[in-house]
Amino acid sequence: MPSTAPRSLLHSLVVPMLLAAAPLGCGESAVTPPPSSADAATADTGAVPAADVPAAVDAGEAPSEDVPPMVVRDVPDPDITEPPLEAGSCDALAPGMVSGFRVDSLDRSFILTLPPGATAPGGHWAVVFNWHGLGDSAANMNPLFAGEVGNAAMPFILVTPVSTRLGPTTSPLGLEWENLRATTPNREARLFDAVLRCLDQRWGVDRDRVYTAGFSAGAIMSDLLGVLRGSQLAAIASYSGGYFSNPENPPTLGPLRTYPAWPALPSSARYAQLMMFGGESDAFNLFVAMAHFDVFAGNDVGYLNARQHDVVYCNHNSGHTVPRALLGRQVVQFFAAHPRGVAASPWAAALPTAWPSYCGFRARLQ
Repeated sequence: MPSTAPRSLLHSLVVPMLLAAAPLGCGESAVTPPPSSADAATADTGAVPAADVPAAVDAGEAPSEDVPPMVVRDVPDPDITEPPLEAGSCDALAPGMVSGFRVDSLDRSFILTLPPGATAPGGHWAVVFNWHGLGDSAANMNPLFAGEVGNAAMPFILVTPVSTRLGPTTSPLGLEWENLRATTPNREARLFDAVLRCLDQRWGVDRDRVYTAGFSAGAIMSDLLGVLRGSQLAAIASYSGGYFSNPENPPTLGPLRTYPAWPALPSSARYAQLMMFGGESDAFNLFVAMAHFDVFAGNDVGYLNARQHDVVYCNHNSGHTVPRALLGRQVVQFFAAHPRGVAASPWAAALPTAWPSYCGFRARLQ
């Protein structure tokens, strides 16, 4: 992570977006630089305990007659099938920035960080995808996890994608990523597929240890991957995210409530979720609406529990940012404890003692 705080692109990005079409804006460059090791071991001061997750909010006012209805399909459409994946040569994969990696008709880029020992085919490596927020960059987001790839508990391959800078006037519509209208095929889900396939060919992948994390717009992208590729994921970590497959969330966006259109969360998904949010100040002002990430979190805990997902929730009460007490090391610890298919979370009885007191556990409904 850079030694100085990332620069904010709030005014240069959000004002043109609002003038163009006023979509939901989900976070400027808000990933904070990592603290010293002493700071990292200490929870942020002033944070309120999160024993009580915010209650689910009301659905909001009914859409006006001239606004098309929000689309949330109850079940995935059985008639929708994705075309065969077209991807570039896996020989292009090497540590560092991978550019020009062809996925369908797009050249994609991502930062690839390998753990020591990932030198030949035949391995059994965990994989973590890491998605940056609106106006941020892969180069800024990558250090959040890059220093952990060789950890003793679960060494892993890190993939930090570069967005295609989707926005309100692009096709498809998006927030950096294709994360508002979940069309089929989805360009980010296809990138996920293509990269996983190549990683498996080049170094070997443990398919029970595939994870995704992100901040803000990147957290929403990770949540969408849970909807689109949930059966392949072991766990998700979201810093200020939200599920637009949850019917309670889009109506909270007021005039922007019809922008998200996701399919339903499939019943085959059983991943665990680490949900981190910053209290009432974890919000983004869109002038025509407010995106309240604490409200999304309050809605999504019960939504995920009812769909058989264990949730660790952390209200760090520090606004729209990544808190110092919950950096990559803590997220990787959560991932390592939650492989795909685990019968019950080992954290159900108690979270690790070093975790902040503002974190809690909510078990999936049996």
